[in-house]
Amino acid sequence: MTDGDSEIIDVCTQAEHPAWTHRLLPELADFKTTSYQKIPSYDLHPYKMSVYSEGPNKSPTLKLKNSHDEEPTQLPLGADTLSLYERKALLVNREFDAMGLGRYQKVIWLLCGFGYLLDLMWAEAFGLVAGPNIFTAFSAGLTVGAFTWGLLVDIIGRKWAFNLTCLITSVFGLLLAAPTNYNGICVITALCGFGLGGNIPIDATIVIEFLPQNRRWLLPLLSIFQPIGVVLTAVIAFGLVPKYRCDVTLPSCRTVAEGVACCTRTSNLGWRYLMIVLGAITLSVFIVRFAIFTFHESPKFLLARGRDAEAVEIVHRIAAFNRQPVPKLQLSDFQEIDQEFGEDSDLNRRNGTTNSALDVLKQAFGRFKHLKGLFRTRLLGFTTVLLWIVYMGDFWSFNLAGSFLPIILARRGQTAGQSVTETYRQYIYIYLPGILGTILAAAAVELPGIGRKWSLVFGALVQGVSMAMYTQVTTIKASVGLNALEYIMQSFFNAVLYGFTPEVFEAPYRGSAAGLCSTFGRLAGIVAPIAARPFIDGNSNGVLWLACGGIFVSAFFLVFLPIETRHRASY
Repeated sequence: MTDGDSEIIDVCTQAEHPAWTHRLLPELADFKTTSYQKIPSYDLHPYKMSVYSEGPNKSPTLKLKNSHDEEPTQLPLGADTLSLYERKALLVNREFDAMGLGRYQKVIWLLCGFGYLLDLMWAEAFGLVAGPNIFTAFSAGLTVGAFTWGLLVDIIGRKWAFNLTCLITSVFGLLLAAPTNYNGICVITALCGFGLGGNIPIDATIVIEFLPQNRRWLLPLLSIFQPIGVVLTAVIAFGLVPKYRCDVTLPSCRTVAEGVACCTRTSNLGWRYLMIVLGAITLSVFIVRFAIFTFHESPKFLLARGRDAEAVEIVHRIAAFNRQPVPKLQLSDFQEIDQEFGEDSDLNRRNGTTNSALDVLKQAFGRFKHLKGLFRTRLLGFTTVLLWIVYMGDFWSFNLAGSFLPIILARRGQTAGQSVTETYRQYIYIYLPGILGTILAAAAVELPGIGRKWSLVFGALVQGVSMAMYTQVTTIKASVGLNALEYIMQSFFNAVLYGFTPEVFEAPYRGSAAGLCSTFGRLAGIVAPIAARPFIDGNSNGVLWLACGGIFVSAFFLVFLPIETRHRASY
C-alpha cells in the first residue's frame, strides 16, 4: 500500500468478507497486527472500516466510515480500538440510523427543548426582577444542580433525572410567590435553581442518544428554545410587572418609619404573579413528560450498565412507536460480542446480591468509577480540561450580560425619560433575534472546514466585539441594537457549545461530563456578578469589559481544541 493510500472494506455481510482485516488485506502483513480492529460478523451498515496508511514504516490507522458521510467517522477520541461497549453502541446507532427521524425522536427533541426553554425562562425572570443577592442564590442552586444531576443521570438513568428536575423546579418556582421575607425568597430561589441546573446537561445527553447520526445538527438547534424562553418571560413580565408594581422612587417599607410612603407588598405583586405563571408553565411541562408521554430509558445507558436485554427491548419499542419495521438487532448480537471479548454473557452479571455493609459501601463508591472515562486518553483528558475553561469564560460573560445589561439599559432609559413599560418592550426586541442565532449555529456546524470548532471561535469573538462596542454608545437605539447583536452571538455560541459537548463524550459518562462542564461554568457565573458589583454603581463600562474578557478567554482556548466531532460516531 502506498503512502497515504486507503482501502474501504465494506463489512455489511460476513459471507463476502472474513472477520479479520488482515485476511482481506494480505499486503498489510508487514504492519503491526496489534493495531488491527476485529470486525464483528454481523451487519454494521451503514458503517464501513477504513485502513489508512500514513507511511511505509507506520502502523495503519483504523477508522469507521458512515456511508452517508463525506469523510471517515473517527474511532473514539485518542483510542485505536473499539471497546466492548462501543461495539454494542454501534449496533444501536445502526438501528436509529435505519429508523431516521421518527415520531419518538421528534417528541424527545421537543420535550428536551422545553427543558432548554425553562432554563433561560427562569434565568431571565431573575435577571429582570431580582437583585444581585437573589441572582447569586439562583446561580448557587444552578451550580449544585448541574453537578448533582450531571452525576446522577449516569447512575440512576436518564428517565428519572429527565422528570425529577422539572418537578423540583415547578414546585419551588410556584412557592416563590409565597415568602414574606428576603431570606425565604433566597432559599426557595436556590432550590428552584437546583432543579433547573440539570436541565441542559440531561436534555442534551438524552437527545444525542436517540438521534440518527446524520441528524446531529438538531443538537445545536435544540437551543432555539432558549431565546424563545427568554422572549416568553419578557412578554409575560411586560404584561404583569409594570402594571402591578409600586413606584420605583418609593423606598422599601423596611427602611422607613411607620406612616411614611413606601413600597408595600400589596402594591408590588407583579413579580410574584410572574413567578406563578412561570411555575405553572414548568408544571405543565412536567405533566406532559411524566403523565402523557412514555419516556424509554436510553439503550446506551442500559448497555453501559450491562442490561443488554432491556436495551434491545427499548430499541424494538421505539421502532414500534415510530411505526417502523421490526429492528434487526437481537440479543444474540450482543452475546456474540461478549464471547469475542471473553465476557460473561449473563446480562444481569453486574450487581450481585450482597449483605455486607462494606460491600454496599464499595458499590456506592463504585458508581462513580465512570468518571475515569473523562481522562481515558491524554487527548480526551486535555479536551475535558479545555472545555471546563471554555465554559467558565462563557458563563462568566453570560451571567454578567444577563445580570447587568438589563440594568444598564434600564438606567439609560431612565436617563432618556422613557417608561418602565417601554424598557420591557425593548427587552423583547433584544431577545427575539436570538432565535436567528441558533438557526445559524445549526447550519454552521455542518459546513465543511468550519464545523463545531471554528463556529465556536467565531461566535465567541463576535460576541466579545459586540460587548466592547456597547461601551462606546450612549443612545437607546444603539444600545438596543448592540444588545441584540450580543444576544444573537451568545445564542449562536451556546447552541454550538451545548451541542458539541455531548458529542465529545460517550454515554457511560456523557451526563457527568456535561454536568461538570456546566458546574465549572456556573461557579464562574457566581463569582462574576460579585466581581462586577462595584462597577455597576459607578462605571457601568467596567462590567462590560469584564464580560468581554470572559468570552475572549473562551475564544483563545478554543483555538487549541484538538478535535472536530463533525462526522464522528457518537457512542
